Amino acid sequence: MRRGIISKFLALVLIGGTAIGLASCSGKSNEKIKIVAETKGSPKPYIYQTESGELKGYDVAVVKEVFSRLPQYELEIKLNSSALTDAQTGTVDFTFNNWTYNAERAESFYFSYPYTRAKYVINSVKGTTYSTFDDIAAAGKKVYGTAGNNITNAIENYNKEHPDKAITIDYTSADTTVKLQDYISGNYVEIASIATLTASKEAYPEQYSQLEYHVIPDEYVLANISKSTTSHLLFGKTEKSDKLRKEVSEVIKALYNDGTLKRLADEWVGIDIVPLASDYENYLN
Repeated sequence: MRRGIISKFLALVLIGGTAIGLASCSGKSNEKIKIVAETKGSPKPYIYQTESGELKGYDVAVVKEVFSRLPQYELEIKLNSSALTDAQTGTVDFTFNNWTYNAERAESFYFSYPYTRAKYVINSVKGTTYSTFDDIAAAGKKVYGTAGNNITNAIENYNKEHPDKAITIDYTSADTTVKLQDYISGNYVEIASIATLTASKEAYPEQYSQLEYHVIPDEYVLANISKSTTSHLLFGKTEKSDKLRKEVSEVIKALYNDGTLKRLADEWVGIDIVPLASDYENYLN
């Protein structure tokens, strides 16, 4: 009798211990891994801070959507001017700030699959359409330029290759309002990135209401303005971060395939800034 009672007691202990063990294991499996990302917080419409301090924009929306599909992780986004350095040293897990590729960054960071492709536009008085440098040259329009600027460099290269139809570049420090009046008069056209145009339209809404822009085709941009037009999340070069980079990249690719990137681009930017299908074939490094 006594032996039977002891046996039942031991059985209960074993069952209880097993239950506790399973509960403990279950608890551990439900614990999310904390992931910290940093951004410098600009340029708009990709990243910006509201008056209440909330971070918004296309980049922010994409990153949040990515981690909504990685339930094993808990994402925290911080605003910090040292975002690149912090990601490189491993202080944070990655950084996003509309970062494009260059050889120097490739030495220090793993690049995710791209989530955006930079768009350049030609802005001119309403009722006109210019989509390439050839259009500007044929119309005899002038542009304002800044030495060392990638767009100015592109026009300078165009002029060297097409001396018979060179575009006049006005290197000046004229006030923005003066330049805008020249755009409105039709004597000049403005070539800018979407980010630059967004900031300018917010600063000078009345003047820009008299202008309209047309997107320069991707192929033309790649051939004439910049080879590095895609933006990526950057991960410091560690074994842990490479694993995370690949997990995140597969989700970004899924967002491209199911149309989510296009939807977010339409919502936050207003034009198609989605990368090309070929951008998802291989990592940059």
